[in-house]
Amino acid sequence: MENLSGSKCTCDETDLQLKPKKISIKLWKLAYPTMISAGLQNFYDIVDMVWVGQISKTALSGVTLFSSIYMLFTILNEVAGASSVSMIAQNYGRGDMEKTQRIAEQTISFKVVLAVISGILLALFLKPILWFFLPDQEVLNSALEYGWLRIFFIPVMFSSYSVNTIFRCTGDAKTPLHIMIISTIINLVLDPLFMFDIVPGTSIPGLGMGVFGAALATVTARTISFLYGFLILISGKRKIKISFKGLFRLDKKIDLDLLLIGLPSGINSLVRTFAQVTIMKFVTVYGADAVAIAGVGGKLSQFAFMPIFGFNMGGATLVGQSLGRDNVKEAKLTSKINAFMSASVVGIFAVIIMGTPQTFLRFFFPNDPAMLLQGSVMLRIFYPSFIILSASLGLAVVFSGSGHTRPMLYSTLGSRWFVQIPFLFLVVNILHLPLFAVWTSYIFSELAEFTVILYHYRKGLWCNKRV
Repeated sequence: MENLSGSKCTCDETDLQLKPKKISIKLWKLAYPTMISAGLQNFYDIVDMVWVGQISKTALSGVTLFSSIYMLFTILNEVAGASSVSMIAQNYGRGDMEKTQRIAEQTISFKVVLAVISGILLALFLKPILWFFLPDQEVLNSALEYGWLRIFFIPVMFSSYSVNTIFRCTGDAKTPLHIMIISTIINLVLDPLFMFDIVPGTSIPGLGMGVFGAALATVTARTISFLYGFLILISGKRKIKISFKGLFRLDKKIDLDLLLIGLPSGINSLVRTFAQVTIMKFVTVYGADAVAIAGVGGKLSQFAFMPIFGFNMGGATLVGQSLGRDNVKEAKLTSKINAFMSASVVGIFAVIIMGTPQTFLRFFFPNDPAMLLQGSVMLRIFYPSFIILSASLGLAVVFSGSGHTRPMLYSTLGSRWFVQIPFLFLVVNILHLPLFAVWTSYIFSELAEFTVILYHYRKGLWCNKRV
């Protein structure tokens, strides 16, 4: 890990010889397969929720609560994940294939260790945390029925993320797309088959396992897709090849860099996720129906995160490769184009969702006008915040691409804990405002996050960071 200097970047953009069109094309080629992958992930997550909702609103609330807590205990994935993006992209960009391979191997191995730790902690604390959030025995039972299997397969989940990151950071965004297509098809087929006695709309007999069946379908699909991607890496049929031997050989220097570079991102993820769990606690004040609405809102918000995630991965990869070649001007231009393209695409999704919210909500609440009305209010308030978020994270690819990840932690602390949580305490616990005030908090939060990110972007310390 090397910080060339602590000085501010002084890029003279008047002599910039780069072609924005060329960068835009490269960015789009990396982003759109990742967007489609995220869309497929979102699609089968939504299908899961739709099927679970057909069991009962209680089951939907239980799965929603578990998913929120699950996110809190899987933030260790972000530690190695964030550092691996900058390390793999920069070393690949400078042409050091041997080190790129070693980093890829160590990333997978390190993720397994972190996953085991996450799983043990989650298993120990799951019941008391669930009861703290919503002391409803039926909701608790649904959450546990769904959750225990998901906990056992956390190592597979962490490793599958690494496999996809390795492909994307070496400029191959299509292989993760193929992996996600396989995973989605498997999940779509297995979901109703595992969950119901009779597959809805057919006479095909199912296994009738309820919410446990939803969890089993998810982990089965993820395991098969992980093995497919892993075997491609082992075979060397793409731009990078890993070896079994390398997975079991520790490299202290790389492992330490994976830990230290990614630690701010891991803390950031912890702070952000803990904030989201805290927000869910405010939502529980309004009852189980509000939790179900929040869960559906979380799934529908993934339509915004499709382009955000796609452009973030593509932008971070290109920024990392540019910095690996010491081309700071190209990295800076890439981030600006990335922010503009991301916000533009998210804006299109926002207009569609806000214009016809009940079209999407009816999949979850087909015969419940009250839930449709509350959900529509949520989406129309909730979705504008994603346009602001997409611009913020579009610029922030310079932090993940360079390895200078502390500004993301600062932005989360400022936006979530100094703006959103105090706002929620005021409107929920003191003013006792209706549920819509909870969704309003996201707009103020994202404005604060954009302000912090823009400040550190202009400060320019990221320009001189290399890993």
